Amino acid sequence: MDIQVPLNQLRFGHEDQEAINARVVGRNDDIAALAANLHARGQIENLIVKRNVDGGYSVSNGNRRLAAFHMIYGEGSDQLVNCTVRDVDGAGAFEDSLTTAVTAKQLHPVDQYEAFARLAESGKENEEIARQYGLTDKDVQRALALGHLSPQVRDAWRHGEIKAEVAQAFTLAATHKAQDKLFDKLAKQNGLHAHVIRRELGATDSEVGQLLPFVGADAYRAAGGTVTVDLFGDAHIVSDPALLKQLASDRLQEVCDNLKAEGWAWAKSMSDLPTGARWWKKVEPKALQFEGDEEQRLKALQSERKALEDRYQSDEEFDYDEYEEGMERLDRDIESLEGLVRARSFTDRQKAAAGCIVDIDEGALIVTYGVREPEEVKSAGGDAGESGKKKAVNKAAKNDPPDDVADAEISNALVHRLSVQLTTGTATALAQDHELALCVLLAGFAADHGCGVRLSVIGLGGSTLDLFGTCNFVDALTLARKLKHEERLALVAEIAAAALDFQNKPLDQNPTDRLHGPRSVCAAIDAVLLNPALRGAFDARDYFGAVPKAIALAAIADALGPDAAKPLANKPKADIVDFAIANVPGTGWLPPQLRAAGYDGPPIGKTVKLPPACKAAAKKKAAPTKRGKAAPLKKRAPAKKAAKKAAKKRKAA
Repeated sequence: MDIQVPLNQLRFGHEDQEAINARVVGRNDDIAALAANLHARGQIENLIVKRNVDGGYSVSNGNRRLAAFHMIYGEGSDQLVNCTVRDVDGAGAFEDSLTTAVTAKQLHPVDQYEAFARLAESGKENEEIARQYGLTDKDVQRALALGHLSPQVRDAWRHGEIKAEVAQAFTLAATHKAQDKLFDKLAKQNGLHAHVIRRELGATDSEVGQLLPFVGADAYRAAGGTVTVDLFGDAHIVSDPALLKQLASDRLQEVCDNLKAEGWAWAKSMSDLPTGARWWKKVEPKALQFEGDEEQRLKALQSERKALEDRYQSDEEFDYDEYEEGMERLDRDIESLEGLVRARSFTDRQKAAAGCIVDIDEGALIVTYGVREPEEVKSAGGDAGESGKKKAVNKAAKNDPPDDVADAEISNALVHRLSVQLTTGTATALAQDHELALCVLLAGFAADHGCGVRLSVIGLGGSTLDLFGTCNFVDALTLARKLKHEERLALVAEIAAAALDFQNKPLDQNPTDRLHGPRSVCAAIDAVLLNPALRGAFDARDYFGAVPKAIALAAIADALGPDAAKPLANKPKADIVDFAIANVPGTGWLPPQLRAAGYDGPPIGKTVKLPPACKAAAKKKAAPTKRGKAAPLKKRAPAKKAAKKAAKKRKAA
């Protein structure tokens, strides 16, 4: 029976003495958005209720709508609400609630996005759609972009032929014609993967994802560039990457100039400073100078962060990605607000004695205020020669020793023996002080030769290693001792990375050799970090251009299956190379020489039989690479990003 019931006579099902609401998790999620929709469209569906002995009604289905009505009219309102009364007891009402919740079928994402696109085409503004359906402006932009995909792409998504992330990648193509052309091409090549689509559309420069949000798409267009913004990630496409990098550099320089104009002694970009600069000592303002409601906002953000942390710890079903996204957003907002307050809290005297470091992190400007440039680094400026080595300065003693002592000499053999004894005794003592030993290690790697500590990094990254901005051992040791333990460990990790040199030691060499160093190092690294790093370093163009035709065909068969390789068997080498470059890397395939213990690409768990010609070619050893002639190390951005996420998951676990 359908009736109208005053709002103040309706009781939540979970507050009924028989607890007839089956929903426990998510009862209060997105109520404000639901209220906005009900206010705009009115009540469309009746609440399902049962009568109570006191004359009121308990809601078995529609409890979230009841909460929205409370938000609109107030809990004590006598506003009439449309209801359907079910003549059931408590057990029957609970089953009504369960049945409705379980059998409710949500719109397929394609249908939902098409509906939003239809609303926009009818003249409804983005802001109105966002307000009515509880979305952000970016949510609406994403929904409309997906709703305007070509019919071919939408149908493939609707029927499960492609995943959501693949559909999202197609939004980077400007027209339906371009989307359909690329879809047909990749479908024939079994290459309908998001990263392949982005690569085909030119979204390959990882720096663009960092720099475009910092510069701003409008500013980039105003400078003469064209841009396609990736609404679902950072794979933006720009017409002139060099222009974008110059605009970012110009803006950073402008920020530095403004900071110096405000009274700071210096301001520099992090890219112009040594690695250890991030841990230079910082000056703290005596008291934070809040303005307006900043202090309340900061406390609210900190409380929200603690609540999210508590929820994650107590709710086993809480989604980790949602937790991670929320924590990153809150940390970013807290850091931004704290930085704004700290910036105005320094005195003129503090500014005159310290400086600022500016950097870009995930598209946002990061300014570290109140940084003291170590005296050791200041004094190093301008003293280095072309070779980067410090000139030795010998100071004369104030009081020369008596002639008889000055003229007396000991044998070179004794000097050597004494120096050995000094080394032995010092080593014995230093081994007992782990922290100091770590400092000496860092200073030795940072310093020039002749410092008394014989260390060097001769790996492929050794020539670019810059730890403290000074090559004087005494200054470097002073700086190292000022660091925290975890900061020293971070620099040791930089040294270890720079020290690696696996030239002429591929991972498939002597597979039974227990003493194969590179294989042991790779096996010790988390595969979650190593695999994306190796894929980022793999130069497919160089590899397929250099290997024999048979090996290229075998790689295609490995990655895409024999059916993909067979039609290419009689093609010219150039055609095979082009096909392999365009299609193989996107599958995650790596050559055997780059496959570590945790390799997760194709083919997994099987050995591919190569043709005889391929086997013969594979046995030929490549000419040794001359030291110093190797290609520079690739950026470790994929590994760093994976490391960040893996570290958070391990910490949470």
